[in-house]
Parts: sequence; C-alpha cells; structure tokens
Amino acid sequence: CRQTKCCSSAQGGNGMTCFEKNENWASCAASCEEGDWSCKALGNRTPYAAGCGWAGKSCADTHLCCNVGFSCVVKDASWTACTQTKKKSTWASVNIPIPAGWDGTIVGGGRDEYQIQPAAEGAKVMGTSLYCFMAFLPDSYEVGLHDVAKQNKASIFACDSYDVFHSWKSVKAGWDTGEATLSNTDVFINVWDNMLKTEKFLHADWTVKVDADAVLLPDRLKSHIAALRPPVGMPIYLKNNAMDPGLGNRGFLGAIE
Repeated sequence: CRQTKCCSSAQGGNGMTCFEKNENWASCAASCEEGDWSCKALGNRTPYAAGCGWAGKSCADTHLCCNVGFSCVVKDASWTACTQTKKKSTWASVNIPIPAGWDGTIVGGGRDEYQIQPAAEGAKVMGTSLYCFMAFLPDSYEVGLHDVAKQNKASIFACDSYDVFHSWKSVKAGWDTGEATLSNTDVFINVWDNMLKTEKFLHADWTVKVDADAVLLPDRLKSHIAALRPPVGMPIYLKNNAMDPGLGNRGFLGAIE
C-alpha cells in the first residue's frame, strides 16, 4: 500500500491502516509494533462497512437500518432512507408515523441485538486479554478510589493494559418515569473517543470501561469470558446484569462495560 496509502475494504482491509516499514515498503495491518518497522501511518484507518444505513441516510442498497426503531422507507423514485417509526424509551414504545408526502413502502427494518452462540467444540475461541480504562472526575471522591486501586494494583491496574482519563461533572435529566438520572452521554463519548486514539485496544481481545467506584476483578472476568467460549472474529459485547430490562438498561449498566 506504499503508493495508494490506503487499505481496500473489498480486499479485506476493514479496520486496517497502511503502516510504513521503510522507504520501500508499507503494508496494511490492524496495528503496528515498532522495531523493524517505522509504523508511520500513511493514511486513515479503513472503517468497517456497517452493512446498514444510519438515521436519515440512504438504505437503498442494504434495505436495513443501523438504528433500533428505524425502518428503511421509500420516499420517492430517487430516495429510500432510514426514518424513525418507533420511539423506544425505558419502559414503553410509541409508534411514529412515516413522514407526510413519502411513498411509505417499508423495504426493511432496523437492527437489534442478538445473542452470539458459543464456538463449536474444537473451533477457535477468542482470547481473554483485557485492555481496561477508567474515567474519573478530578477533585472528587473518585480520585481517592483511583489512587487506592493503583497503589494495590487492583481494578484496571490488574488488566493486561490500561489507561486513565479525566471526565467532567454530569448534569441531571428526567426519565420517562419522572425520576431524575445523570445525563453523561457527552462525557463518555469524549472519553471513548480519547480511548480510541490510543489504539491500545487493538492489542487486546476485550476492551473494558470501569467506573472508579465499581469493583473489577480482572481474573474473574477472564474466567467468565472463557466459559462463554466466544467465537473468534465476532463483534461482541457482554451484558452485565439480569435485572428488569428497564431498571437494568437491558443488561447493560454502565459501571463495567
């Protein structure tokens, strides 16, 4: 890829970057370790094709929307796009009409979660190496929790690799029940964006986000993962609770993700 400086999706280059070895050679890889290679990135990482359309975008080719609650709908002869047809909140779903003036033919639905089956007997399974990261609020009680964990080589500091980031104070917002909850989406989008820039996650099998006030035992998590026999090469997230779907955020509470 020395000349093109990019990696082709059509040739299996999804998720890869063109890394330089020397002035004569460069190759596509998910990550690069310096040594014999300069590891200079000659272009941008090739994104994975989603295989679906995002909200408000065309789905004419895939007939599938990436967002839950969206449908692939024909507007006219020149535009077929993903529009919201169902609003899902904590405990309720409300149908949303297709925009006025659209043809209205639904040619596909939206993606939803599904359970990955364990690898077959004798098949390769994913490893258990962990890249863990923590975001804590400066000048808060979380600083002390971070310091104790670091001193004892506990929590994220017992993972195979780790990072620490700073967050900022969250605001409160209302649930559909009228109860107040923290609204910290922007905070953690920023944290995840900074985590991605480190590219350390590329060298581990699993990425784990841990709150400062959560108890993480990395070896126990590894044993749970091994018992699941996750197949190699599948994008997977693990649910972390079996509570009521509303109270437990459908198995994905934020203390450990």
